[in-house]
Amino acid sequence: MIIYNKSNVTFDYVLPDQSVKSGEQDSNKVQTEILTYAVSRVKSSDKTFLDEGENARQKIVVTNNSGTTLKQMNFRDQMGPGASYVAGSVAVNGVAQPTYDPYAGFALDDIAPGGSSTVEYSILSNAPKTNDVVTNSGAVSYAVEDPVRGPVTYTEPTNEIAIALISSRLSVVKSVDKGYATAGEKLRYTSVVTNTGSTEKTNLIFKDAIPAGTSFVNGSVKIDGVAYPSYNPATGFPLNDLAAGQSATVEFAVTVI
Repeated sequence: MIIYNKSNVTFDYVLPDQSVKSGEQDSNKVQTEILTYAVSRVKSSDKTFLDEGENARQKIVVTNNSGTTLKQMNFRDQMGPGASYVAGSVAVNGVAQPTYDPYAGFALDDIAPGGSSTVEYSILSNAPKTNDVVTNSGAVSYAVEDPVRGPVTYTEPTNEIAIALISSRLSVVKSVDKGYATAGEKLRYTSVVTNTGSTEKTNLIFKDAIPAGTSFVNGSVKIDGVAYPSYNPATGFPLNDLAAGQSATVEFAVTVI
């Protein structure tokens, strides 16, 4: 974007014969290029959500659409809580830069008019999950030679990226009603299946191999206290969907041989 401006003056003047005429005069035209719009700073991510401990690759493309060379280039990144930078993951224009730290910032090569520079790095979501979303934005500093003022330095932000953070955790806690038993006794097993994550769990199938030295007691399966006489844990059976925080309790019995 270039802002142009010029002045105009109208006037009257008297000729030697005392007649009056009108005239006008334009000034020279001046211009100011708005680098905010001429220097593109586009940030993107290869993922819109992350599970616990999962990586996302971030990319920033700086394009110089202005008429001047961008010098003394520097890139920095700011990230909110919920994730961390992956050490050694920075690449600039496809070349790995393992010592570069996005948070501390690092220099980039000058960008001539029409040129661009690409910065990439990875982030790692916290495990366990600590936030529902992580935000990430960068800033680009550069210097230009202003024809009026001389060298001038600017710092411009990138767009902000927001990545949803999820948890796919599922807890299965098993217990037995006896620590010691003799042949002929029954053992009652209880498994509590809890959705400890943030996403709904669907299509759940419960399976439990009947332990050696025992035989399954037919008709002994209960789910949340309701009997399911046709169910057999060895072949498996379905459980209802579990929203975040919900649980299901599965019980069955075996006889010690």
